[in-house]
Amino acid sequence: MSRRPHPTRAFTIVELLLVISIIVLLISITLPGLRKSRESARQVQCGINLREVGVACGVYDNDNLSYLPSHKGGGAHPFTTYWMNDSNASKLVRVNLGLLLVYVKDYRMYYDVSLEEDQQSALSYNGPDNPWNDSKGNNPAGNDFRLRSSYPARSLEVEVGGAGLKQWKVEKYRTKAIYSCFTGVDNWNGGGIINGRIMAAHYRRGNNVLYGDNSVLFLPMAVFEAYRAVGTSTPTATDMHQYYKRMDEER
Repeated sequence: MSRRPHPTRAFTIVELLLVISIIVLLISITLPGLRKSRESARQVQCGINLREVGVACGVYDNDNLSYLPSHKGGGAHPFTTYWMNDSNASKLVRVNLGLLLVYVKDYRMYYDVSLEEDQQSALSYNGPDNPWNDSKGNNPAGNDFRLRSSYPARSLEVEVGGAGLKQWKVEKYRTKAIYSCFTGVDNWNGGGIINGRIMAAHYRRGNNVLYGDNSVLFLPMAVFEAYRAVGTSTPTATDMHQYYKRMDEER
């Protein structure tokens, strides 16, 4: 006797749409959590990098009579203390965090990973107008010594005046902010940056701050914007000084 085959049942359009809707709903629920976890991981990694900067500063000041790395001010753009090389020198001259390269050659330590996803960020590792250049280059007149970190040094212009190279002792800054991923601007273009922009770190959620005792705090953006809005306008030296005073007060 022959057996009749059982009829196969196909999904109806309604059932298929229901399954797709459930999948989309699950993705919409899961993605924000994943995004938040990734952002939190970047925030933690940035803090770890800054703490490593602090350890390297400790080695540096031990070898240099308790001085922190020589401070190169920003002049017309006082927040641009992120230089690792002297951008105006006719030969390779290390300044700011560039002086720590003798002790720590892990280049990624000098960069905030939260900036890497933004292809416009000129303060990310190998970002626009910021290719890693750890050599003397071939064209000194063309400023191929320019190199920026993600971590500007504390603004000192109001304290000691001028925009040149300065020395600062760690004892004075044990309880004060010395480096941070905060720049005081967002989506800013200028100061020799052609293709990129200075973007606010951590998706404008806040900034990691390194203090002279090697502690690191993450301060929400509201702490800074309570003094002055962070945007495309260039802060003055006084503005930057006030920003860092706010960091000191949060300690």
